[in-house]
Amino acid sequence: MKALKSKLGDLNAYLFLLPSLIVLGLFLIYPIIWSIIVSFKDIKPITLKTAGLFQIPGSFVGFDNYSAALHNPLFFKAVFNTTYFGLLYIPLSLVGSVFLAVLVNQKLKGVNFVRSIFFIPYIISIVSGSLIFMFLFNGDKGLINALLQKFGMNGPNWLANAVWAMPVIVLMSCWRNIGYYMLIYLSGLQNIPKDLYEVADVEGANKLQKFRYITWPMLGRISLVILILLLIHSLNVFQEIFIMTGGGPGDSTITVPFLIYNRAFRYYEFGPAAAMSYLLFIFVVGITIIQRKFVDRRLS
Repeated sequence: MKALKSKLGDLNAYLFLLPSLIVLGLFLIYPIIWSIIVSFKDIKPITLKTAGLFQIPGSFVGFDNYSAALHNPLFFKAVFNTTYFGLLYIPLSLVGSVFLAVLVNQKLKGVNFVRSIFFIPYIISIVSGSLIFMFLFNGDKGLINALLQKFGMNGPNWLANAVWAMPVIVLMSCWRNIGYYMLIYLSGLQNIPKDLYEVADVEGANKLQKFRYITWPMLGRISLVILILLLIHSLNVFQEIFIMTGGGPGDSTITVPFLIYNRAFRYYEFGPAAAMSYLLFIFVVGITIIQRKFVDRRLS
């Protein structure tokens, strides 16, 4: 009797989970399977209109879509721009978030208000943040150029300049996300044993030495998590590009996600777009594995 009740209880649990499993399968697992198959096919957009939900039209082309992506100069241009974004964004965000975390970890009056001020940009949507920076860095009526004119300098048309467009996008991304990573580092700082700092004070260590030999090593695993999050964001940067520059000027800010979006939803080339997305996925997984092994080796 007890065994029967146990089986009925297990059955009820699975019945309660069934709606969530159906939604997960339809909106997550099935699209992944669909996109993998599509990456090996040549699909005409017109055939999708008559295809059923579980039908994938088109002719099988093997690895042609992957080969075409690897021989596409624009794809390598997008890879270069994505890498350039990451090389600017990751160090600035990492250093800035650590600096702010150490700053707001002090027991000072009003420090909670300061923490909230630094965190507010993260609450703002990417669209709103992008529009704010488009106003600030507007070439004709922007606040930044107006301030530069006060000092007798003429600022460039930032977002229409191939040299300055990407740094402005990086600056906006750092401004918006740095408060979030600051809070993660702050939680790590508050878990470091105070005894370590007391011993360092007895030994006569200064603030820089305490940060180098105590604070930063103790934040090693948190830094790994933040590095992975920053890397994922760098390799998936899209909304900022879409709103602020549209990939221009002259493809100077087109990134891999933006290129995938254009190929899939502007030119309806679903096979090449899916192939590019899985090349990006393989790259992200590889970098994450290498990064984890490197950090684990340093922490061991």
